[in-house]
Order: sequence, then C-alpha cells, then structure tokens
Amino acid sequence: MPGLVVGDAVQLQTGDAIRFLALHVPVERPKAAVLLTHGPGLHPDHGLTGELRVSLADRGYETLSLQMPVLAAGVEDGSAYLALYPEASRRIAAGVQFLMDKGAIRIALVSHAMGAGMAHHYLRTTPGAPVFAWAALSYYGVFEASGDAAFPILDLYGVADYRGIRGPAAERARLLGARPESRQLAVPEGGRFLAGGEKIVLREVAAFLDAAAR
Repeated sequence: MPGLVVGDAVQLQTGDAIRFLALHVPVERPKAAVLLTHGPGLHPDHGLTGELRVSLADRGYETLSLQMPVLAAGVEDGSAYLALYPEASRRIAAGVQFLMDKGAIRIALVSHAMGAGMAHHYLRTTPGAPVFAWAALSYYGVFEASGDAAFPILDLYGVADYRGIRGPAAERARLLGARPESRQLAVPEGGRFLAGGEKIVLREVAAFLDAAAR
C-alpha cells in the first residue's frame, strides 16, 4: 500500500465479516467495470494483474482488483488452494456488490492463473451472476458446469505455459465453440502464466472487453 501510485486502497467485507484489501480505480463515465483476481500467493497489484488494472482504466474501464485468499509462502500444491475457493467466491461477490453500489451496471471478470479457477468457482456457484464477460488467463483444466451462462469467454494461455494449462486447451476450445463471441488464443510469446506475453495479453483483453461491452 505505501507504494500504491494508481487507484485507491479500499477495505471490503464478506458476508462472513472477513475484511480484505481491494484496489479501486474509478473512471469518469466508464465503459463498464472490471473485477480482477490474481494468481496464487500474490496480491492485487502484482505483475500482470497490476498491469491490467491500470491499463484497462486507461482504456475507460473502472477496475477493482481484489486480494484473494492465499496460503503460506512456498505452498506448491495447487490442489491445496481448492479449500479456499468458497472464501474466494465470497470475496468476488463482495467486489461485485461494491461496484454495483458505485453505480456499475455491467461488470466483467478478468482473472489470472489460480484467480481464474476462483472466478470459475464463483460463476458456477452463483446463478445469474451480473457478469457480461470473462477473460480467463492461464486457466488450469477445463471449464465445467457453466454452459448455461450467456456471457462470452476469452481463454488466453501461453504457448510455453504449464502442461496442465496447455493440455486441456483443445477441450476448452470445444466448449467455447458453443458460446457466441467467445474465443481462445495461445500467445506465442507467453511462457508460464503468460510471462513474456504481457503486451499481447493487454491488447487482447482490451479488444475482447470492447467487443463485449458494445
């Protein structure tokens, strides 16, 4: 927080009275609002998520980047994070409510790595979630049980991403084929968790949101 340059640090609260940090960038007459969720063990201004929350605000989107629940430093077993998904969903719901209280009518989700899994859990367990688009970056596995949702999905991953992200890409593409305006892109410069492909990710996410927000 002492090094925060863009946006305001706000404290949100879940229905279980857990307080957590979020970084809010208001925009005058925004195109829409974007809620961001970061990867495992990180924070709402780290790396690609930090770049997205600022660059999307520059492109006319109000952004809110959430501090997602994390495990102790050094935890490498991604499956251990599954126990945190219900709490993550409560935080996303609190973020959505915050944006709606600020006047947002249309809200998109942009999520990275483990944050994408957490966002997917929220979408699966929240029928009628007020979301008009979802950008899933370096999503691990396949999309499940969200076929009834009407919003488009952008599936971005790196050509040299983790095997658990690249391997199921064909199945994710098959599922996206039934969703209008959804698409998948393997970023040529993208390494693990899209490292090295940030410029393309920023461009593609902005273009996707612009098309979905029309």
